[in-house]
Amino acid sequence: MAMAKLGLLALVLGFAGVIAGVTLSPTEAVAGKACVRTTYETKLLEDACKKGGQAEAKKAMKAFLKTAKKKEAKLDCKSCHTKLAPKYELKDDGLQKFKDLGGK
Repeated sequence: MAMAKLGLLALVLGFAGVIAGVTLSPTEAVAGKACVRTTYETKLLEDACKKGGQAEAKKAMKAFLKTAKKKEAKLDCKSCHTKLAPKYELKDDGLQKFKDLGGK
């Protein structure tokens, strides 16, 4: 009898877990560490931060960098940033460089 109750409890908890997982929005389920910035000067960064925090922003910027390297082969993260994680501070000309390379 105890085994049957334990089995029933496991079934109920498993079902509850599936329901909870399905009802979470993709953003809630995937969102990791939030972006440090609270105001955004670029659409790319704003959209990425809203979608999935720092991990998504980093992914978006790496994709942008890959495209931008076709125009300027020697680019890397430090071309625009003075420091990387956790705040990713920009150089004085970092935002302008981003825009000059086609960033929005």
